[in-house]
Amino acid sequence: MVRARTDRQHGGVLIAVAALLIVVALALFASFALNDATRKQAIEAGKAPRMARLDAALANFVAQYRRLPCPADGSMLPTNANYGVERIVGGQCNPANQLNGVLPWITLGVPDSEALDTENNRYTYRVQPSLASSTMLLMDMSWCDPLGATNGATGASNACAPKPCTGTACMHPNNYLYGKGLQVQDTSGAWVNQPAPAWAGLPTPPPASNGAAYVLISHGANGAGGRMAGGNVHGNIPGPQESPNLPTNPLTGGTIFIVVSPAGSSGLGVFDDVLSHPDIATVLGQARLGARSPH
Repeated sequence: MVRARTDRQHGGVLIAVAALLIVVALALFASFALNDATRKQAIEAGKAPRMARLDAALANFVAQYRRLPCPADGSMLPTNANYGVERIVGGQCNPANQLNGVLPWITLGVPDSEALDTENNRYTYRVQPSLASSTMLLMDMSWCDPLGATNGATGASNACAPKPCTGTACMHPNNYLYGKGLQVQDTSGAWVNQPAPAWAGLPTPPPASNGAAYVLISHGANGAGGRMAGGNVHGNIPGPQESPNLPTNPLTGGTIFIVVSPAGSSGLGVFDDVLSHPDIATVLGQARLGARSPH
């Protein structure tokens, strides 16, 4: 009888220990889940401020040089002397198609830690070549005037002219902006940045346009297709709608970058790219090189 009671006591102790272990395991699991959720929230919260600081650095560059920088080559190793430096030869981006182009953080004076997104991958960076040319210096609308003529030239290589000028003798901002910048659509196919909307041509005044001055891309939590700090391409597979944003794609006149639509991503795969794509007028306003007030 004593042995039976002892066995029952031992069995009760084992059950109590097992229950305690289950409680501890559940608590640890909940703690890990909470910590992971907290980490993800911190990462998400850090994306916008970091990208905003990079936008400010690009606007400051425009204010100083009246152009945007060319991309750096994201495939370079840290031992390369041009690591993080814009690739510009003869005043033009080299290569012109900006293959493997990432934010040129050394040229911008940005610390390496700031030039990595919150997932520690490089920001893909693209710019219309004419807006980065050091011979054309087109990022300047200070001689365009809203009272100016609308029957002048337009196009990617068009500068505000003549200068100096006043009133109707100046170029209208719409003439300067038409045909400039990069194309951006959302995942539903709607235009977000359209450099050259439909236009019947002169003598009809050109319509307002809002081409992106540049496109800065964080490849999101999955990092798919982005460049890592050491120059390698992230091995995760991008969703179909993320493909146009990859740094390994050459920039052409027909390139359309993709942002998530207000309704969310559609189609197969994950879309977690985060883009900054301000229009040219916005960047010039930040650089204090926007169109003049009517004279």
